[in-house]
Amino acid sequence: MTSSATVLQRVSAAVAVTIVVAATPALRGQGGTAKGTVMVDAEKVALMTATAAGYRATNGQVIAILLSDKPPDAKSFAEDTRIGTGESYVPGIISGAWKSQHFTKHFSGFTFTFNDAGRIIDEEILLGGKNKTFSLGGDEYVLELTSKGPKVAGRIHTKTPVVDVGKKVSLDVTFEAPLTMVGK
Repeated sequence: MTSSATVLQRVSAAVAVTIVVAATPALRGQGGTAKGTVMVDAEKVALMTATAAGYRATNGQVIAILLSDKPPDAKSFAEDTRIGTGESYVPGIISGAWKSQHFTKHFSGFTFTFNDAGRIIDEEILLGGKNKTFSLGGDEYVLELTSKGPKVAGRIHTKTPVVDVGKKVSLDVTFEAPLTMVGK
């Protein structure tokens, strides 16, 4: 009886994960494209994929973007962004899920979140693994959006070609990605 209960628990867990992954189809394999680089001192990473997730947070409608050298893992993303019935998404949940994947060396890149007005409210450079990521602050970037839906497209770059904050940082990327509304 114990072994059948264990099998039932495993099957139930597998079904729950499958349902959550199925609820995020665009993040599963319909990613977008990015063209550009992020550089910190001598480390330079070519950014080739773009992922966009929109959600209603406590501070309004926001869109989170991941620009990376490899696409994120949809299963991990779904697990890390799962919320309970009646709960609301909070700012940073999407970028935090991507940051977690960077910590496990799944990819390197840059993530940012912007509000309805196109103002960057959250950003982080994801190079070097755990304890090496950092933020410059949204005012250090220029975001030029050409579309906010159904695809998110545009360009983001540092205000100056190289920002010196004790590290020399540079970012210049054009991107286009289907917008997935998380939580719908």
